Amino acid sequence: MFIMNNRLQAAIQLIQEGNREQARKIILAEVKENPSNLTAWTWALEVAVNDKEKRTILNRILSMDPTHQGAKRYLKKLDQTQGSMPEETSTPTVDNLTHPEMSTDQPSPLGGLLRLFFQWTVSLPPSCGLILLIIIIVTGGFFYFRANTSFFGLVGTDFDSLVISNSYEKIASDDLYWEVQFEGQGHTKYLGTVRHVSPIRINEFKILTHDILVTTADFSNPELVDTSVVNHKFIWKSANPEQPAGSINLIHAVPANKAIYQQLLAINNWDIVNISGREIYSIKTYQMDETFLGTWIDTGCNTLLIDSVTVLTNPDP
Repeated sequence: MFIMNNRLQAAIQLIQEGNREQARKIILAEVKENPSNLTAWTWALEVAVNDKEKRTILNRILSMDPTHQGAKRYLKKLDQTQGSMPEETSTPTVDNLTHPEMSTDQPSPLGGLLRLFFQWTVSLPPSCGLILLIIIIVTGGFFYFRANTSFFGLVGTDFDSLVISNSYEKIASDDLYWEVQFEGQGHTKYLGTVRHVSPIRINEFKILTHDILVTTADFSNPELVDTSVVNHKFIWKSANPEQPAGSINLIHAVPANKAIYQQLLAINNWDIVNISGREIYSIKTYQMDETFLGTWIDTGCNTLLIDSVTVLTNPDP
């Protein structure tokens, strides 16, 4: 059962403000009092403290909705990361969730796998090693610019280091600062199906984090309209000579805070999202010595200071 009550809305607001600890307390209280609230269990996943707790929550979601594609994909991703199936077979309840001070994340096997891969690589003949290196570079470059991930926090925007004015008209990092000009005071909402999501990795404009193509009606149907995003611009085409019904918008995302950024990292193609924020007209970049580096201005897209993100469901395409 989907329930969005005042308490849960307050918790979501706390997450967006970066106060995950207080949000966690509220959400755990909600799932304890209303264990059939699927929405609350979904948000509990946002404040889980370790993979074991995430498994508990995902299994609970699937026990309530066995067809929940988002939970299935998330659980599969955990299985691939850890290389094993969940050990627990008991029915998940809120009492199974751990407290932050009791959190003990298991060490990832990633380091061991990388060492084994390196040892295998250096044992290859030089010609094979060179070919493999080229393949790795090409594949790595593709994932770097296309995969919606921060690579375990190794890349992407460090929001903890940003200094943001109350109006968001000036944002500064250790080496750069940005002057943001908004189109107005109002908020714009984009509700629809995601047909593309990828990171924006431009160091001079690192407050820009994502390209997100949000579509509705005919534009969200791949059988009616083909879409693509290249160099931060979108293209669509249809065999039907008539204008497709619905809308198509490419959002260039400027997250308002770290919590919003983490929510954007969780978006996948074909998710249905509700994204809102203030429209940005231009972003000017300067070095700390006031050397001007460039201006970002939209051409047919929507640069948005995002202050709210909701993933409504995760259907299959």
